[in-house]
Amino acid sequence: MKPTFIFIIILCLSSCTSTTKQVAYSPSQLVGTWELKFDGRYPYWFSQIGFTEEGRKCVLSYEFDAKGRVDITYYANRYVIENGHLISTVEFSNTEYVPKGYVIKDRIDNIDTNGFEVFMVGPLMGSTPEIHQRLIDVAPEEICKIVDNFRITSA
Repeated sequence: MKPTFIFIIILCLSSCTSTTKQVAYSPSQLVGTWELKFDGRYPYWFSQIGFTEEGRKCVLSYEFDAKGRVDITYYANRYVIENGHLISTVEFSNTEYVPKGYVIKDRIDNIDTNGFEVFMVGPLMGSTPEIHQRLIDVAPEEICKIVDNFRITSA
């Protein structure tokens, strides 16, 4: 009977220590402009993303092919943070792969003053973490202005 009791104690202690602490993130931590860094999987690409205080997320994304051509995609989104996830709802995009109404759910793994990291969990599972670096010289509203202008000219 004694070995069973010791096993139960060890099991309880190990389950207590393996419980992860839930970190609360705030939308204000994302306000600013960020560069989504290339993940090492070609073709080469990067994105600049502006998060405004009003809950807008504006994205300019650039992809370079082997012949030097550039494909630019852009999105206007609304974002919220819920239960440790960044949830973005597409209001406009210039690509059929990310249509209006599309909801992207990213698990937030870390946010600090110079960067943040997320991992896409919906609607599809990501293959690599998405690492963002803060751009201090670009206002998020400037990214949104560019996206809004593209939207007007493509209508």
